[in-house]
Amino acid sequence: MTPEKAPITGKATALVAPAAAVRPPVLTLDGTLSEMHTVYLANPTKAVRGQGFIKVLHRYLANALEERIAGEGKKRKIFIKLEAHIFGSHKPKNVDVAVIDPENGPLIMVGVRSQMSSIGNNALTYYQDIIGECISIQDRFPMAVIGYVYLMPLAESLGKKSSIDHARYTKMYAAISGRSGQDYKSIRGVYDQFAYLVVDFRQNPPVLQDGLVAAAVPNTDLSLATFIDRMVETFKERHLFLDFFL
Repeated sequence: MTPEKAPITGKATALVAPAAAVRPPVLTLDGTLSEMHTVYLANPTKAVRGQGFIKVLHRYLANALEERIAGEGKKRKIFIKLEAHIFGSHKPKNVDVAVIDPENGPLIMVGVRSQMSSIGNNALTYYQDIIGECISIQDRFPMAVIGYVYLMPLAESLGKKSSIDHARYTKMYAAISGRSGQDYKSIRGVYDQFAYLVVDFRQNPPVLQDGLVAAAVPNTDLSLATFIDRMVETFKERHLFLDFFL
């Protein structure tokens, strides 16, 4: 097991706690999904409402981003912050995972949501919410790279067949992904990158259904496996003079 690193800054709560902390590292996607499966089965209601379930995914994303910080970024003391309190244009927002420059503020921000039940009733409301969050953050930080990770189960109940219209939801999320072009700073309500995870939690270990997502939008990459790479590449394209990431 790799030893944990100390926080990068004194004030900010960095990604990795001192060695005395209890939190185990979660470094692989397969390991992350397996841990989420275990947490969910232990107490489905508590896992979702208490956020213990989704915070496993937060840690995976934070670890993946931290591993991409290069020497120049480390010299500037760039750090990863979980639940970063960010001022949007309309109200403050706790961004699930953020890469922050101590002098210039957030460089990369990632929102994360899981929806394990009542999907047909709530999906459109949440869709509206995440677009609003995107607009608010982009108003204040138009050059930051902003992404979103959305997780749904293949089936709402572990014992039922899938009745969720994943093709429809895939197309919805693809429609708000891919902010780019010379005028990207003026675009609102479209994320730079998006990942839509459909996971079959009825299997142990759980199985990620990337093929189902890719079939619905063959020309748009919504895979979590490429999400961090896409986020970092977008940052590099926008900031050619900064060598902060591998």
